[in-house]
Amino acid sequence: MTSSRQSSGLWLAWVSRRFLTGRKGGRGRLVFFFSLVLITAGVGTLNTILAVMNGLQQGYIRSILEIGSYHLRWNAGGDTLAEQLSDTDINGIASVLSSDKMSRLVVPFREGQTMLTGVRPRPAGALIRGVPENIYERDKGLASNLFMVEGEFDLSGSGIVLGRELALNLGVEAGDTVKALDLGAEGFNLVEESLEVKGVFRCGYREYESALAFVSLDSSTRILGRRPAEIGVKLRQVDRDRQYMARVLPQLADYPEPGQLQSWRETNRSFFGALRTEKTMMLLLLALIFVVVAVNIDHSLRRMATERTEDLALLKAVGASPSDVRFLFLRYGLVIGGSGGLLGSILGVLIGSHVDSIIGLFVRRSSLEAFFRSSQVMPLDVIIIFAMALLLSCLSAIRAASMAARLKPAEVLRSE
Repeated sequence: MTSSRQSSGLWLAWVSRRFLTGRKGGRGRLVFFFSLVLITAGVGTLNTILAVMNGLQQGYIRSILEIGSYHLRWNAGGDTLAEQLSDTDINGIASVLSSDKMSRLVVPFREGQTMLTGVRPRPAGALIRGVPENIYERDKGLASNLFMVEGEFDLSGSGIVLGRELALNLGVEAGDTVKALDLGAEGFNLVEESLEVKGVFRCGYREYESALAFVSLDSSTRILGRRPAEIGVKLRQVDRDRQYMARVLPQLADYPEPGQLQSWRETNRSFFGALRTEKTMMLLLLALIFVVVAVNIDHSLRRMATERTEDLALLKAVGASPSDVRFLFLRYGLVIGGSGGLLGSILGVLIGSHVDSIIGLFVRRSSLEAFFRSSQVMPLDVIIIFAMALLLSCLSAIRAASMAARLKPAEVLRSE
């Protein structure tokens, strides 16, 4: 019985290959090749586009988390609670946050909105961030994403480091001085002590280059007043924030005022939500490629079933069951979807991983290359796209398979 089933399966596989591909140079092989090329091109294109989009989005995320924010932020939860916390309590909380091996960096910081005036009479709004003077040496993530175009990242004394566009708006460069205006509740308060511009940075993210300024913690106290300090935490793995919080929150509960510990998913929820929505919509729009290919495959198979009605009737007459006839067409969908999806995935991964090199061959010494410099292929995206191509290819063969399975050999052969 087993050998009989194996022989039947081999026979059916051979018949399906000959039936659907046809003779060499025939129309069946042309349809097969055309469908395979469409699936391969669709999968490869979708993988390449998503790789570029992932790279751009990851670049934005790195800029936000490494330059403008932290993976986790601890704050006292309000000015009243902050006044109840002593420096010993703050240091103790920082010690708890840094004791976990998942943390990479734990630093106090203070930030607030202010106005800066430089050479030009018109002031410019800025986000002042007070950090330890040696933050550039301690924070490798900050140093790798923030590039100095003038001077050095030096916060000693009354030093300040400005974003490139902010420095242009103020009309200053390294070595010049700026003055800060405190935007407190009591109105504008001109800070008597000037700040020396020690450096100008760029990061590729306009929001930070046009508004962000770094000063030391002591300078931030003079500019922003006794504003409560916060604690920034950077992890070794960004996506382990939930596990980290679950481990340190019970330890913080021992303090009278444990404050609030927020993840980057909460502090930047709107921005990251917009990125997620953008990627989802792009995936859905590009998935229309597969819909068009599936419609073409369905039309080709139904036309083939109509043209080869006599052949199908003969197969049924010699013992092929309706399920065997369905298998002929479903196997076509599996082969097209599987082969095209695999070839397209390989092609898309190769192109998506080397977009910068490929674009560099055509566009040299041009700013266009920067748009493709950061690309990232995510395995989950590749799997989803492959599964989508395979599923739609199989679904496109179902209609033709059902139509062919309903043929009655006696009626067809009698008319012949």
